[in-house]
This record gives sequence, structure tokens and C-alpha cells, in this order.
Amino acid sequence: MSSNLFNKMALLPKLIKEGKTKYLWTSFLNRLYSKEIAFGFKRDLSVPYKKPRTLKPITIREFQEDDEVFFVDNSNNGLINNFYTCYVGITNENIPCARVWLIDSSQNKTLNHIWGDRFPQLKADEVLLENVFTVPKFRGMGVIPAFLYDVAEKSRELGARYAITFGEVKNINTSRSYDYAGFSPYIVRTVSYFLFIKSINYEEIPSDKMIFYNKSINRKPPAK
Repeated sequence: MSSNLFNKMALLPKLIKEGKTKYLWTSFLNRLYSKEIAFGFKRDLSVPYKKPRTLKPITIREFQEDDEVFFVDNSNNGLINNFYTCYVGITNENIPCARVWLIDSSQNKTLNHIWGDRFPQLKADEVLLENVFTVPKFRGMGVIPAFLYDVAEKSRELGARYAITFGEVKNINTSRSYDYAGFSPYIVRTVSYFLFIKSINYEEIPSDKMIFYNKSINRKPPAK
């Protein structure tokens, strides 16, 4: 039995106690059969990029324990809490409106222990932005592009050259947000489950998915 499965089984009592039975049931069904196809997005932090505009100006800071009450809708199994650097977006009214974990190469061992091959092992000049979430009342205001831009810039200050993140191919809003934040797709990851057996595959972006992406962000194909 893999350490990843042990990690998840150990969380069952905690998730049940917290009333996350719907999350558990959905996870159970997904492991019977599911297929998630996601773009890997990357931004080269050495290339200057203008910060996206937003209807709700924000600043960022590291997550504080009191912030948790604002993220009750961010259902997850708690494994992300094994990573120690989390940033939140703060409005001018000092209200948390978004959060994401910033994971660098020093946490590769934990990354592999928790998620196996779901994420690539990070190089010394790379960071992973994971579990991007916007508080529902602040959605539709352009918060995420500005937030991801700020967190990516923070990682550049810490010595990173590349910031990467992942988003489902079918999620058009995610693709647009990442594009506005200066990220571009560079790889496709497929995570499949069949009768609790997981397979993960990485591949170059097929032409049909690249066409779909360009349409999603309203980018015209290059002239022939």
C-alpha cells in the first residue's frame, strides 16, 4: 500500500469529524472512475510583465490562523497543510479574498510523499503555486490574475525564475485568469482512476487542446 494512500486514510477520522462527508463521497466516486486533464502553466519571472487590473485592489501577505474562517468553502483533504508557505490576498478593507500555497524545491520530498507523480519534482529555480482559491463573494472581480501576479513576483524576490501551476483544460475561467497573470500552458497532465488504481501521464500539448485553449482566451491563431 502506497504512502499516499496511508496519508489519505489517516485523514478519514478528521474529515468525518469536520462534517466533510460530501467531500469524502465525491472522492470515493472519483476513485472508482474519473479522468482529469489539466494544463501545466508556467511563467518566466525574468520576463517583465505588467500587473493585471482588478476591480478589487489587493495586497498579499502570509496566511495567518485567523484567516481560516474566510476559507470554509475551500474543501480539501487537508494534505496541502503539510506545506508551510501560504499566501492570502487582502482587500483594502483588510479582508482575505484569495489564497494559494507557494512550494519551492526544498519541499520536493514532501511533495512526492503527499502526491507522488501528480506534480513534477521542482528544480532549484522553480516554484509551484497550488490550491488556488477565491472566496466566492469576490469572484468575477479579476482578483485571481492580480493575486497570482503578486505571489509570482514574491517568488521571484525569493530567487525563483519560473512559477508553475495547474488548471483543468475544461475550466475556461481558470485558463483566462492564468493567461491574464502572465502564465502560458507548457504541458498536459492526465490523472485517471479506475477501480482505485491511479495512473498519471504527462505529454506535450496536443494541437486540439492548444486550439481549444486559444479559443478559450480569445486568442487568434497565427497568420499563415
